[in-house]
Amino acid sequence: MGKLPIVAADVRGRLRTTYLLVSVLMVTVLTVISAALPARGLLFGMVAIGPALAAPSASPPAVLAVGGYACAAAFAVSTWQGLLGDSAQYARLLFVALTTAICWLLAYHHRRMLRSTAGAIREREMLAALAEQSGDAIIVSTLDGIVLTWNSGAERMYGWTAAETIGRSFDVILPPDRSDALELALAGLAAGDQLFLAETRRVRKDGTPFLVSATVWPIRDGSGAVVAAAATERDVTEERQARERSARADRLESLGQLAGGVAHDFNNLLAIILNYADFLADEVTGEAADDLGRIRSAADRARSLTGQLLLFAKREPTEVETIDLNRVVIEADDLLSRTIGENIRLICRPQDDVMPVRANRGRLDQILLNLVINARDAMPTGGVLVLETDRVDFADGSAEPLPPGRYAQLTVSDTGTGMTAEVRDRIFEPFFTTKSEDRGTGLGLATVYGIVGDAGGHIAVDSAPGIGTTFRILLPSATADVAPQAGPAPDPAPGQGELIMVVEDDDFVRDLVTRILKDHGYRATALGEGSLARMDLEDVSLVISDIVLRGRSGPALMARLRSRRPDLRVLFMSGYSEAEVRREHGIDAGTRIVPKPFTAIELLAGVTEALAVDHADSDA
Repeated sequence: MGKLPIVAADVRGRLRTTYLLVSVLMVTVLTVISAALPARGLLFGMVAIGPALAAPSASPPAVLAVGGYACAAAFAVSTWQGLLGDSAQYARLLFVALTTAICWLLAYHHRRMLRSTAGAIREREMLAALAEQSGDAIIVSTLDGIVLTWNSGAERMYGWTAAETIGRSFDVILPPDRSDALELALAGLAAGDQLFLAETRRVRKDGTPFLVSATVWPIRDGSGAVVAAAATERDVTEERQARERSARADRLESLGQLAGGVAHDFNNLLAIILNYADFLADEVTGEAADDLGRIRSAADRARSLTGQLLLFAKREPTEVETIDLNRVVIEADDLLSRTIGENIRLICRPQDDVMPVRANRGRLDQILLNLVINARDAMPTGGVLVLETDRVDFADGSAEPLPPGRYAQLTVSDTGTGMTAEVRDRIFEPFFTTKSEDRGTGLGLATVYGIVGDAGGHIAVDSAPGIGTTFRILLPSATADVAPQAGPAPDPAPGQGELIMVVEDDDFVRDLVTRILKDHGYRATALGEGSLARMDLEDVSLVISDIVLRGRSGPALMARLRSRRPDLRVLFMSGYSEAEVRREHGIDAGTRIVPKPFTAIELLAGVTEALAVDHADSDA
């Protein structure tokens, strides 16, 4: 398209040369004829036709040159014929001069017209080139919806070529339910209205739906009448998805803030329930003991639910180790078999070789349990559930959303009811569930998604209604040796009368901690704000303090106490995420934090560790 102005200029140049050659030739011929005829014929004035023939060249200087040549020829012929000084000679020469002047004006006007037209042509060609090269779809149609123009941007966006769409109705790119909207839009355009659609649905040639933003305006002719409509459309599908991902991330962040906010008080309550249930366990028998066991079991489930919320909100760090994925599957066989019931057949197919991965063992067990429970609920009348492990390698350029390398693969497949594409797309969203309220919280698969992501892996799901569902989990393979199985933790040694100061603003939790300490050989005292200044710290072996207190913080309180006794040891408690409180309050990794809700054994283990560090430092 850029060559067209050059070609047009070349054609005009050749025409100009032709006009000038013809005009000069005509003047020469007429001069010769006039010289050969009798003087009384006065034909020498006919050379005035030369400037007239040069005028279409649109070159005023050339017209003047041809006119001058004609005047000179007429003067020479008339003088040669003896008409020098005659009035006839003057009249003919004046006629040639006037003709030259008129032709000069015509050539000048013609040149201006050609330049104006050439400028308009260049502008139209430039606009056409811009429209053709635009990344947006630019479409022109009649007021009946027949496509007249279809640029390359439209070809790339829709998959239809210009040859396939020009002459067809615009509704070829519309969903079936948008025909009425097209008629209304064309009616508005015919009335002179301009339309802007921030988001509207379109369909590609292969049937793929997507979203565009569209600006449509009427095209008017020279009289102002609307004769067509032009539309500029831009694919905004990715922008919409980006907004949705951002909104989803905001929702998850809000969920994390909510979980962290309620965790402290909720975990305080759970600590009270768990430990007082343990206190009563040695005092009741029979049905009362069974009832107490159910209370303890419900508290454990509530504790697990709080952990799931914190994990999904990325606020609960996990300690990882190198473990064998095959061992996780094999050792979970018995538990999972009891979980799914007798009408579902469980098949485990672990690999023969060791498959080391870097993960938290409890989180892997949670993944298996959540996926198996989900599969069980999808097979209410029974079926087959298969757990498989395998090793896969991804090279550069792989379609998998993971870096190249070796991965351990865990596959969980069922023959259940399956799920639709709409459900599959939302299955990992928190609180999204297709189960009844008494069957699920909507956090199981969301938790699995969070665990796998934290481990640097990827989870995918393949499902169809009536066929079943397959979850495929990929975890990076580890190179270190598998850690040996840890035996049960020994019971903490009883205290030797050490004095421990307890700082906790919840009265029930403070009484609970004090009771646990006294029952296991320690002396315990509570610290109040009023007694801080006169408290004797010399006999205190350890301070147990909550991190978040009303109007103050445990670390700030410890700073005040250590200003009086620098070697004072501390054991912190917290119902918030450990990583969060360490970061917010500047607590170093060497300071032990006991997470709430805790059992008596967990609290005493922390006390023993803190005092052991104290004694080691003293010996050093």
